[in-house]
Amino acid sequence: MGIVSETKEQKINEILNNAMQVLAKNGYENTTIASIAAAAGVSRGIIHYYFSNKEDLVSKVLAYSSEKIIQSTIKDIRGNTEEEIADNIINDCIHSFREYPEFYGFLFEMWCASRRSDKIKNELIICSDKVAHSIKKVLDEAVQNELLKIDDENTEEMAKVLLALFNGIAFEKLMHSSKDLDSRKYWIQVRNIISLFLKPL
Repeated sequence: MGIVSETKEQKINEILNNAMQVLAKNGYENTTIASIAAAAGVSRGIIHYYFSNKEDLVSKVLAYSSEKIIQSTIKDIRGNTEEEIADNIINDCIHSFREYPEFYGFLFEMWCASRRSDKIKNELIICSDKVAHSIKKVLDEAVQNELLKIDDENTEEMAKVLLALFNGIAFEKLMHSSKDLDSRKYWIQVRNIISLFLKPL
């Protein structure tokens, strides 16, 4: 029974991964169940077996991909000093862009699609809140350990602003694909902004 469940989960995850790549490349409107099935190497019947329609599939992709980002990157922004936390936020940002470039293209497409679909909009809000909450937990931990001298009542809003900064940089990268992520000058400016942000007023 466990093997069957694992195989089913692997199949669903494979579909979700391929769906994200197709959606990032083609956009929501130009993506069909058939194109996702072809990319995943399964029949359309399999897609319909696991997902009720394209909107349902896209919502599941949002939830799955956001959790993947949280598990693989957000946890790494912890540090032992204010400076180390700022550096780790930068490193996390760069790592995320390099390891999951298709995620941000997909996210941009979902923001566009959310203007026409309440289901996608609601899932996008849930996923965004989950990522922001994960960042907040790291900030709260740093405040409790007296690594950050900020008001713990403000960590929720700070987490949302940091997430907005992440997304803004990602979209700039999407528009200017030739931008060098190793540019020291660029990231020094970003780090200066984050360092100021983490200091008490």
